[in-house]
Amino acid sequence: MSLDNERPESLLGLIAGLEGVADGYTIIHGPTGCKYYPSSVSESCYRTRKGGTVSRNLFEMGSRYFFSQPRVPCTYLDMGKFVTGGKDRLEDLYAKVEKMGPSVIGIVNSPGASLIGEDIGSVGRGIPTVCIDHADYSGTCSDGFQDAVLALVDRIRPERKTPRKGTVNLVGISILHLNWNDTVEDLRNLLALCGIEINCVIGAGWTAEDIRRSAEAEANILVYPEYGDRVADFYEREYGIQTVRPREGAPIGFDALEDWVISLCQIMKRDPTAALEEIKVCRRRAAGCIRTMESCHLLPKGRTFSLYCDGSTAYAVSRFLYRYLGMIPVAVTCPNGERWKDETFSFFGSKGIPLSDDALHTETDVIIAGGAICSSAISKGTALGHVDIEGPGDKTVNVRAEPAIGLGGTMRLLDGVLNTIADRQRFR
Repeated sequence: MSLDNERPESLLGLIAGLEGVADGYTIIHGPTGCKYYPSSVSESCYRTRKGGTVSRNLFEMGSRYFFSQPRVPCTYLDMGKFVTGGKDRLEDLYAKVEKMGPSVIGIVNSPGASLIGEDIGSVGRGIPTVCIDHADYSGTCSDGFQDAVLALVDRIRPERKTPRKGTVNLVGISILHLNWNDTVEDLRNLLALCGIEINCVIGAGWTAEDIRRSAEAEANILVYPEYGDRVADFYEREYGIQTVRPREGAPIGFDALEDWVISLCQIMKRDPTAALEEIKVCRRRAAGCIRTMESCHLLPKGRTFSLYCDGSTAYAVSRFLYRYLGMIPVAVTCPNGERWKDETFSFFGSKGIPLSDDALHTETDVIIAGGAICSSAISKGTALGHVDIEGPGDKTVNVRAEPAIGLGGTMRLLDGVLNTIADRQRFR
């Protein structure tokens, strides 16, 4: 059985890239089947255009095009419209969205609309409009996301200005990433200890004004490389903004975080001492918890884990759990990020640890993946416990911040892994 269809693909990544503009609006020119999931995902990321969370009114957007979902309306192409075309509906929907006053409007042709050659480029006049006629539908989610971000910055060109010293853009975070807003705040707090301010988050939660001033940053720093490498190259080429590229994968795990902070501070000539001290505080706290577990003979060392996630995340997490807890990886599946997947297999191969590339069907103590993959592994009996590390995650109410990476994400990962091991009922 394959679960490839349960992972996001390029069309969803494309829509997420456009929906990442908080004061923008995205239209799908296609049938309703192409809108329901993207609309739900976008709504769950930020309920209102002005920020904050409100109780959902199912009747507020009950008209056609929206179908009770406030984000990502569609033209509901059906039957004869796939023969005669649906430009009339698109123009009508565009006029409705235009009256809502968004700063930018994105229009995406669904695969069916692309197939019949619908021309969406003639729609839109007053508001900056990004029209994507033919997406790379067979590509990865990160491909689609970066295509959307590059289309946005091509339409709303960042303004060339003197860089603001001590500022960075976070690159490679999408609204599809698990608890992305918590991750941003976690990284913001860590960078603030170094005297570094986040200028904007390219692709997630930014506004049209953020796009225009995104070239003011002194540097760009990659968070998830698969979701930002081409975007970072664009800013480097067009605006001369240097890029901090992670050497240890995504910034999760104490060593990877320290390397991430030091690399950035060296380029920006900042003092990393306060941030490194904060990481050490968390190291000591984690060490105390592990000592308590060991006194009860609940040893993480030697326990097995598998990973089903993007390559840069898999690389960082696998090395962290191996080096810090002495756990043994048994399987790593990376549908995205071939370079990091190869480096992961190479690293553990040099240690004499063979890895399966089928994390879903390999028996393990803990699987670390997205919620759907984790649930499937638990139901199959191939994993005894799980930790969500990428979206979509489990549908839980998180009152406290739950970053997926960063310093808080590292402690969250340890919480999940160690509590799974401590649950002796599962290991009888």
